[in-house]
Amino acid sequence: MTTNQLSKKQALTQGWADFFESLKANHQLFAVTVVFYPVDQNNSQERWEGEYTSGVLKKFRRTLERNPSNQETALPFPDFYYFERNEASIHRVTGSRKPFHIHALLPIRKDQVHRVWSIDNNDLKERLQQDIYSLGTIQSILVEPVRDGHTLDWVRYVAKFKPL
Repeated sequence: MTTNQLSKKQALTQGWADFFESLKANHQLFAVTVVFYPVDQNNSQERWEGEYTSGVLKKFRRTLERNPSNQETALPFPDFYYFERNEASIHRVTGSRKPFHIHALLPIRKDQVHRVWSIDNNDLKERLQQDIYSLGTIQSILVEPVRDGHTLDWVRYVAKFKPL
């Protein structure tokens, strides 16, 4: 990566972090990692992004808003996600197989966080987890609140190897 490209990427990631920080008054930001099972031969990026947007995010929307007419606006900015195939933690890799996964940042309105997040368990609500796993292609999902002062770190992590 050239110095100019690096400078542009740093400016863009800072811009995203500033955007997410600007939502803090009314939203809680969550970091999301979804790992998929390679269930068939169709393992394209488009397939897994579709599973995430029309599967996982749909489950979040339905949990946040019971009324179907409000579900489309339940997540104020669901589009900050990146697909990864060849990048993986050494703790997640078995042999040379690297999982198909998506990293995302998901802002949820503070008055609705209780619908998806269990403070007692410090995890997703059990019912939402069951709904997400019922999709059949989800190997694991990890959701965690982004702590104050760590938004830029998460933005950089989510976008680490990807062109922005």
